[in-house]
Amino acid sequence: MKEKKKEFELKKKQIMANQKGMLEAELRRRELAGEPTGVTAHFQAVKTVTMALRQELAKENEILNRKYNIHLKSGKKKPTSALEAAEAALDQLEDDPNTLPVVRPGDASVAAPFTSRIPSVRSAVHMIRQGRCTLLSALQQQQIMMLECTIRAYCLAALSMEGARSSERQMIASSWLIMMAVGAFSYSSPIDEMHPTRPLNSLFHPGVFFSIVVQAAIHLGCIIYAVNLAKEAMGPEKLQEIIDFNRKLDKTLEKQMAEQSAAEEEQYNPVEDLLAIWSTPFKPNLLNTVVFLVETSQTMAVFFVNYKGRPWMKGLLENHMLFLSLFITIGSVAMCAWEVLPQFNSLIHLEPFPDDTFRWQVMGLVLATIGGTFIADRLVTAIFAPKIFAAMVESGMQTKLSDITPIFGTLLKAALGFIVVGSGNPIVWIGAWWLYRKRKSMIEEAEEAALD
Repeated sequence: MKEKKKEFELKKKQIMANQKGMLEAELRRRELAGEPTGVTAHFQAVKTVTMALRQELAKENEILNRKYNIHLKSGKKKPTSALEAAEAALDQLEDDPNTLPVVRPGDASVAAPFTSRIPSVRSAVHMIRQGRCTLLSALQQQQIMMLECTIRAYCLAALSMEGARSSERQMIASSWLIMMAVGAFSYSSPIDEMHPTRPLNSLFHPGVFFSIVVQAAIHLGCIIYAVNLAKEAMGPEKLQEIIDFNRKLDKTLEKQMAEQSAAEEEQYNPVEDLLAIWSTPFKPNLLNTVVFLVETSQTMAVFFVNYKGRPWMKGLLENHMLFLSLFITIGSVAMCAWEVLPQFNSLIHLEPFPDDTFRWQVMGLVLATIGGTFIADRLVTAIFAPKIFAAMVESGMQTKLSDITPIFGTLLKAALGFIVVGSGNPIVWIGAWWLYRKRKSMIEEAEEAALD
């Protein structure tokens, strides 16, 4: 038996050594015969070569079984034994680096961004739904990237022109909120039913291109007005103080970096670097505070306006994490403007506003940039893509109160999570985890009972 196995392995290596040549010969035969030679033809050629290898291995195994009289001892049928041996040999090909990978039916589908394994014609509908959702997600991400780059570029330029800069703590705080929105945005999923209207598929479609232009104009107009408003309230003397402070800070930081680079055998410590970033000196000022609040609101407004949702993917009300991140951002901006938590404002280097008139002006800019871009985007869509707009309106009209209720449940869960974590008591953490697992098991048992 060992001699037969050793000889079969030798024969297998000889046969598999011809795999590449057989594949090239099959592709050449198809080309000479005038048959297609694209990707599909390549997969068909691989399938043909694989079947030929199966036959060769089965044939060699049959010969060796007769040679070593294995069938008489085992009592097994020849075709079954040969087929099993061929299957076992093909299963070992993936571990052999000297052979080409064997592509089986369905492997290419598994490697795709989206797939469906349903053995029915319904899989075609599923593929179209997932394809539309992927197309729309990619288009929305491109819109968001372009608008965010435009907003960020102007904010950096406006601060730099006045000798100001963004606080490290402010950037960390806004990054957390934006990270939540990006994570929720990337997990968008298709709806259960396929809508007859196709979504837009090009960034250069007038309904998309002009929407980006109009949104960028509104965002820039609001941030320009906010910068001028802050500069007027500060006056030239306070602006000069900011310039002098940042110049001294730059010289101090350059000196510290030179000392660190000159030190020998210094080990990198990420904790120390994080603490150094957090404790970097910063002089709070009205210009920085206004730009930070308006820019953060505009960044979240970009997600809110350009997330199209239904009827091609889950809507904004169904994507609870994205909706809550937008809601929390707007609420946080209002809290910072009215100094509801002065300790928090001081923690992220925010300057108090002069009076209520100034607060209402800043909040008016926040609401104008959100509402203005939303109305402008939908108006452009209605003009250049009326079928898309009609489909969105039709889907929006179907929204019920029951679709909004789950959001409050998610908000309550998030609030309870913050309370439990903020308690700082490990016993409370363990108890909350036990209650969560208990409730989850009860729900699963109820679902199983309902199915029975």
